Formats: sequence, structure tokens, C-alpha cells
Amino acid sequence: MTRSASPGLPGLELAGQRLLLAAARLPYGAMAFLANVERWGRSAAGRAAGLFAVIAGAYVVGAELAWHHFSSGLAFGYPPSGVDVAALLLIARRRWPVVIAAIVVSEVGVDLQHHLTLAVALASALANAVEPVAGALFVLWLCAGRRPDLATRVGLGWFVLGAAVLGPLVGGLVGATVSWATKGGWWPGLVLQWWAGDGIAVLVIGGTLLLWAQRRALVSSRWLELVLVVLLAAGFSVVAFRFNEPSSLLFLPILAWAALRLRDLGVVLTGAAFAAVANYMTAAGYGEFAQLGLSPAASVAVTQAYIALVVLVGWVLAQEVAGRMSAVQDRDSARLERAMAEARREAAELGAVLADAATVNSVGDQVSAAVSARLDAAHVVISVLVSDGRRFEPLAGGDAAARVAVMSAEWTVDSDAPGPRAVRDRAAVYVADLKAPDAGIGSAAALPLLTEVGALGCLAVWWAGPHEATAVEREYLRSMAETTSRALERARLREAERREHARVEALAELTRLLAGALTPEAVGEVVADRVRAAVGGADALCLGVVSQDGRRLKWITTVGYAEELCEQFSDLPMDVPAAATDAARTGRPVIILTPAEYEQRYPGPDTPAVVAHGSSWLAWPLGVGGAPVGAIGLMWRHPQQFEPGQLTVVAAVADLVAQAQVRARVYADEHALAAVLQRAIMPVAAAVIPGLEIGADYRQAGTARQVGGDWYDAMALPGKRAYLAVGDVVGHGLTAAEDMTQLRNAGRTLAIAGYQPASILEELARVTDWATSGKFATVAAAIIEPDVSLITYATAGHPPILIRRAKTGTVEIPPPAEGPALCLPSGQGCRQYTQGQTSFDVGDIMLMYTDGLIERRGEDLTEGIARVAERLQAWQPGARLGCLCDELIASLAAEPQLDDMCVLAVSRPGPDWAQGEAS
Repeated sequence: MTRSASPGLPGLELAGQRLLLAAARLPYGAMAFLANVERWGRSAAGRAAGLFAVIAGAYVVGAELAWHHFSSGLAFGYPPSGVDVAALLLIARRRWPVVIAAIVVSEVGVDLQHHLTLAVALASALANAVEPVAGALFVLWLCAGRRPDLATRVGLGWFVLGAAVLGPLVGGLVGATVSWATKGGWWPGLVLQWWAGDGIAVLVIGGTLLLWAQRRALVSSRWLELVLVVLLAAGFSVVAFRFNEPSSLLFLPILAWAALRLRDLGVVLTGAAFAAVANYMTAAGYGEFAQLGLSPAASVAVTQAYIALVVLVGWVLAQEVAGRMSAVQDRDSARLERAMAEARREAAELGAVLADAATVNSVGDQVSAAVSARLDAAHVVISVLVSDGRRFEPLAGGDAAARVAVMSAEWTVDSDAPGPRAVRDRAAVYVADLKAPDAGIGSAAALPLLTEVGALGCLAVWWAGPHEATAVEREYLRSMAETTSRALERARLREAERREHARVEALAELTRLLAGALTPEAVGEVVADRVRAAVGGADALCLGVVSQDGRRLKWITTVGYAEELCEQFSDLPMDVPAAATDAARTGRPVIILTPAEYEQRYPGPDTPAVVAHGSSWLAWPLGVGGAPVGAIGLMWRHPQQFEPGQLTVVAAVADLVAQAQVRARVYADEHALAAVLQRAIMPVAAAVIPGLEIGADYRQAGTARQVGGDWYDAMALPGKRAYLAVGDVVGHGLTAAEDMTQLRNAGRTLAIAGYQPASILEELARVTDWATSGKFATVAAAIIEPDVSLITYATAGHPPILIRRAKTGTVEIPPPAEGPALCLPSGQGCRQYTQGQTSFDVGDIMLMYTDGLIERRGEDLTEGIARVAERLQAWQPGARLGCLCDELIASLAAEPQLDDMCVLAVSRPGPDWAQGEAS
């Protein structure tokens, strides 16, 4: 077998393996026995047995020490007495029988070992059992059933009276009687010896044990000093007694040191050391007490009385020192508590001010200013964690360059700077000596900003030089951190509410604007103007739509990009790898958080220019009913984490834009058809009717040049008559153009057939009911007979015609000839229309128009009619009617123009005009 060993410790590894193997090979019975022993040790019987063993062991050791070293226990008394009474005072009374049994058994055993008779041993056991029981009962009676507090004079007095005086006196009476009966002697002297010896043992040893239990914190914190004091006291006492020097000269300074530094426990331990040395040296014939010419027993008794006096005086001195120190501490504590309360009050007052803070930045500014003024700090910075939970964003603070110079990695959670450490450990970090001379910073403090849901960030304070934060400053910073955390949380909630409200308003406004955008270009204008703010402040945006053949992505609008990037925006084939084409082709959004991710995903010659201007990108598909429409691309110059709420808004915007683009496409197709239809039916130039001058103009509504339902007609009729009409079909687009065509052609047919204006309107009402889409329509119709200078007219829900008289230059509205609009529901009888007649002399001008010329929002129609009449009256005689119609529309068109405008002017010129036209 090969022996193996660890380097430097030969055979240790093999020995450990053998020990483990041996333990593993223990028989099941042995393991069960050990387990039973462990359970028994935790039982009441086991605990009683343990107490019995401890008391018995201590008693035997003390008794043997008294027998072998101190002349039958007279010198330094009887140590078990102090152990026994301390044990009884430290444990519950129901466990006293265990202690008494240990005393009796131990005493009998020790006495029989030293060849005393069984009767004497039993009598001694009785005396030594009665003494601690009596002493403990006296103390408990004097202290009202409670353990004595030896730190107070009252507690010390009751302990000395009950345990060190009355208890040993009872034991001395019994013990002296037993000694007198067996050995003889002077009974009062025996009582005195027993009482003095046991009393000093109770005072020194019993007091030490009780104080040890009461001063555990002091023992654990200053145990080395305790050992040093005891050793010095013992050493100086030996020197004083050996060379017959006054013991007090060397002992009392040690006793004073113990009283000041180690309080009453140090005094008692010092006294115990002095007592042991004094008793031993006096019994050995050394020291001033041995030179008094007294018997050895008397010398020891005097020595014990001196020891008791010294210990008691020292004990009282320690209590006085402790009392004064406690008073000073209480005063300092009260002062400190007042200062801390003031610090908490300042933080609370600022918290009340911050309760209404609207933004996290305002919270940061106010807290930074308050802390900087209160602590005279060079910099105060409040940093909050961004959404990724790893990076910090400063809210407030002074010199950013100094901050970076102090700790370049301050704004990452994993760094070792004070702020991140405070957030990671959820505890304050104080650095009293920070080595950053270049930044003018000498110390720092950082406190985490915590809420129930986790860490918000940190409050960091920097001082110009080394600075050890006081308890008041730390309490102030702790209170300010709590105040700041609550204020930041409230401000964040308010900001989130405002953002959500702004998003809802932005979406509503975007919906309204997109509803009115009827071309891809108009949609692009709305998107460029509104979408960047709605989706969270994007710095740049591009909107592309898929071409009709589905092979290319055509850019509709780009905004916010650098000029060199805008030059690169051209139509992209759908199979070219790019964020926008990928989103449009796959129907899934493309989210890119960092430039490195962009470079890895889309490498190419244009990539460096793209990543040089941005930090995060988002491309969202546009689709309706599963069909790709296009894509919208967004770019941010600052890194984004794209929170769920932000992505939800982007998705909603994408849906709105996609639907608007589909509507624009449908409208574009419809507009093309309607435009063709309108061009086919609307006169390119004013009609030529013998004996009449005709002028007309038409303007579509809206910036998109929408095709509407306004129309006019002028046509020569048999018998040197003329038919004139102006109409308005509600709505725009192909349907309106179709209805307009139906009504215009039907009116022409009826006029040629010889119908008068009222009859024409009645028939057009039937056409509206049966041959059109049935939408609301208005018409004004007139037939002019120049030979007899007569106009016959009728209107169906239409504005009245105007006539400017050549003779007077005034504008008049002919007598009403009105009827309802052309919107008769199916199944009802025909509407009745009336017609009127008025003269139409040479030079008179008749003006017919649609409501787009006179309508203004919030204005009565009569005001618009009066405005048109005023312009008509101002026309110069002899001017071309076509030019005058153009000028009329140009001057009266509303901005924006919400409705079509149509004007038809007719004049009966004189012979001069006819000759001019002929020439």
C-alpha cells in the first residue's frame, strides 16, 4: 500500500480519510447510542445533570484549594461559598435542589477524602448548604424577588447584607457549632472565622460571577484589558507584601484604573486578585498584617477585613464613576438626540415641500441644494437607475467633469464606487479619505434610495477634503435618503401619469389628423410632424410604403436625420437587408438597442454613417389584414430600453399610419377615376351662347385637390333661349362625381325637352330618389329669354341668385322661388317647387354660386351673401366675366378651404360687345 500525504503536512490527508472511514464503520448500535445521549442532554434530566456536574466540579476544586493551600480554608475564606450563592441567584428557584444536592455530595466526598468522620462530613455539608440558601433567600427577599443589580448602590447593599453578611452568619453558627463539638475551642472565635472567611469569598467570588453575567458585553469587548488589570494587581500585590511596602500605594492606582475603565467588574476582579495574594502572603508571614504580633488566624482575619473594605470602597467608587459617566453619556445622548431630531425635522420639512414636486428632476434639484447647504459639501448628486437596472442617470449635481474625475465608473452598478456599492449592499457607504486630488475631492458618502419595490438609485455627497461624517450627519443623510426615495417615487408616478395622458392625447390628435390625410404625402406630413413626440421623443423618423408590385419600399417622408444620411435614402428593394425592409417583409418589429448590435446585424458600407448618429433603432411593420403596407423607422441618439408602454404606443401608431396609408391608396385610385369623370363632364371653357356673355370658375376643396360634387352648366336652347344651372352634391370623391353627372345630364335633357325651371327641379328630385346614391343635393336653375328680357328661375335648397342692375348699379335678390333640397325619401309624393320671373336688361349681370362661396364657420349665411353682393356691385362694367369670377373666388375663399366653390355669371351685353367679339 502506498502512503500519500499533503505537501507540508505528511499523512494528514490519509489520516483524515481513515478517520472518516472509521466513523462511517461505526455499528448502528453505537450511532443510535450517541443519538440517544444527544437527545437526553437536551431533556430536563440532562440539563439538571449538567448543572449538577458544573456546581459539583466547581465546589470540589474550591474545597480542595482551601484544604491544600490555605490552612483549612481560613485564608481567603471558603471559595465554594461564593460559587454556591451566585449559582442560586442566577438560576430559577425550581432548580435549587440540584445545586443543594451538588453541595452536599461534594462536601461529603471532600471531607471523607480528608479522613473526617461521616457525621462531621454530613454536619459540614449541612452548614455549607444552609449558608448559600439562606444568603440567596435574604437577597431575593430584600430585592422583592428579583436578582440584585450590582451596578446600583441599593442592589450592592442588599447583596452584601444578605449574601455576604447574613448568609455566612447563618452558616458560621452551624459550622462553628460543629467544629466546637468535634475539636473544641472558643465558639465565638470559630463563628467569626467562619463568617469572615465565607463573607469575603461571597463578596469577591460571588460578586465576580454575578457581575460577569451582567457585564457580558464588557467582557467580550475588553477581555484583554481585564486580564492585564488582574495580572498587574496580583503582581504589584506580591511585590508590596514581599518587601513590606504599603500595599495601597501600588494597589489603589490599579483599582482606580479598573473603576474608570472596567467599571465594577474590573474592581471586583482586581479585588479578587489582591485578596488571594494578600491572604497567601499574610499566612506565609509577609506583609504589614503579619507584623502586627497577632496569631496567624487573627492576622488572616484582619487581612480579610481589610480586603473587604478595599473591595467595597472600590466597588462604590466604580459605581460613582459609572454614575457620573452615565450622566455625561445621558447628557451627550440627549444633545445628540436633539441634533438628530433636528436633522429628521429638516428632512421632514423638505419632504412636505417635495410632496407636490412634479418631476424627478425638480426633486433632485431641491434635495441637492438642501444637502449641499446643510453639509457644506462640494458636490451632491442624486442618481437614479435607468430601466435596465444597471446604469445610473444623474438627476442633479454640480461639476460633471469633477464627478467623472473622481470615479469614472460611478454610473454602473458593477463598479466599486461608493454609489453603486451602496445600491448593491442596500447600505450607506462612507469614505473618509478619498484619494482624488485632481478633482478636489477628499471624502464621500453614498446612501441607497430604497422603496418597497427595490432600489431607485443613490444619494452621493462629496467633500473637498477628508471628512468623517458625524452621527448627526449620518442621521440627516439617512432621513434625506428616505425623504428623497418617497419624493422620487411620487414624482415618477406623476410623470408616468402625464406621459400616459400625453400619449392618449397624442394618439387622439394623430387619429384626427390622419383621418383627414387623403394622400400618401399628406399622411407623411402628419407622421413627420406628430409621431416622433408621440412615441417617446424619437430624434429621427422615416416612413416607407411597399410599392404596388410589392418589390420595393418607397420612402414617403424622412425627418431628423443628418444631411449625409438623407442623401442615402432611396427606394429599397424588399430583398435588401435593412431594418425597415425586414420589418415590412416579415411583419415583425426590429428592435436594436446598441450601435454594436446594428453593426452586427446590418454590416455594410453605409453602416458606420448610420451608427455615428444614433444609439438605438426601432423599425415597426405597417400592415392591414395581414397584408404588408410598409414600415416606419425610428432612431434615438441616446440609448433606449424600449419599455412595454413605449412599444405599445409605437404599435398603435403603426396601426393608425397603416390604415391611413390604405385609405390614401383607395382615395388615390378613386380620385383618379373621379378626376377623369369630372374633366369629362365639366366644361373646359365657358359656354358660347349667342347674345349672352358667360363667365365661370370652379375650385376644389382641400390641399389634396379633392374631387367634389359642385357643378355648373350653361347651354343654348331652341328659340334663342339659354339654360343655366349650378348644383352641389354633398360629399367628395367618386360617388359625388357620379351623382353630379347624373343630375347635370338629367337637367340638360329636361331643359332641351322644354321643361321650365320648377318642373326641371321636380324631375331632378325623382332622379335623386331613384337614379343616384340618394345623397343630399341642392340646385339653382334658370332659363333666359334675351329677346323678351326675361329670366325664369327656381331653387331647390340652394342659395339665392343675385342680379346687378346696369341702370342703377345695385345688386338685388329676385323674389323667392324656393323649394326643398333634392333628397326626397322613397315612397313619398313629389315635392312642389315654385318658380319666379324677373327682367334681364342689357348690361345686367346674373350671378349663380354654391354655398362654398358664402359659408364661414360661426357666421350666418346672410353675411356671406352680403359679402358676395358687395363684391358683385364693385365689378367694373365691361370687364370680362371670366376674370371677375376668378377674382371673386380668390378673394372670398376661406383658409383653409373646406368646401368646393363654383361661380357662374351671365350678362346681356350691348351691341358694342358683340362687335368687339366679332372683330
